[in-house]
Amino acid sequence: MPLTLSKSSEHRFMEVARAVDQLLVKTFDDSFEELEPKLKALERRLLHSVVRTKFERQELQRRIAETIFTEAYGRNCPWHVFGPTLRRIRRLGYSNVERRYHVACLYARWCQRHPQHDNREARRLLDETDRSIRRLPHSNNLRKWLLSALSELRVQTGFQSGATPIR
Repeated sequence: MPLTLSKSSEHRFMEVARAVDQLLVKTFDDSFEELEPKLKALERRLLHSVVRTKFERQELQRRIAETIFTEAYGRNCPWHVFGPTLRRIRRLGYSNVERRYHVACLYARWCQRHPQHDNREARRLLDETDRSIRRLPHSNNLRKWLLSALSELRVQTGFQSGATPIR
C-alpha cells in the first residue's frame, strides 16, 4: 500500500530535494573529498531545520547517502572511498525497489570498472534486487521494466544470476 504524505511533509521533501540539487550544482567541479563533507553538513542542517518526523529523518538520511554513493560512483572513487558509501546505504535500507535497483546497478558497474575488486557482493546485491522486483505484482509495469533492465545489466556486466565468479 503506497504511503500517503501530508501536504506539509510533501513540502518539506521538496525543500530537501531543492537543497540537495542546489548543492550539487554549486559543487559540480568539486572533488569527491570536497563534496562529501558539504553533503554531510547539508544533512545535519536539514535534520535540524526542515524534517519533523522519524520517517522524514530516515528518508533524508537515505537521500543524502544515495547522493554521496552516486557521486562516489560518478567520480570513479576507489574502494576505500566507494565501499563505505555503499555500506551506509545498505545499513539505512531502501525506500523502494527502484532505489535498490539504482544502488545494485551502480555497484555492478563500479565492479566492472574495477575488475580487481571481488565482485561476489555485487552479484549478491543483484540477486537480492531481483527477488525484490519479483515481489511486485506481475501486472506492474515497473516490475516488467526493472526486470528487463536488470537482465540487460547482467548481460553487460557478465554478472548472471547465481553465477559464481571465477577467481
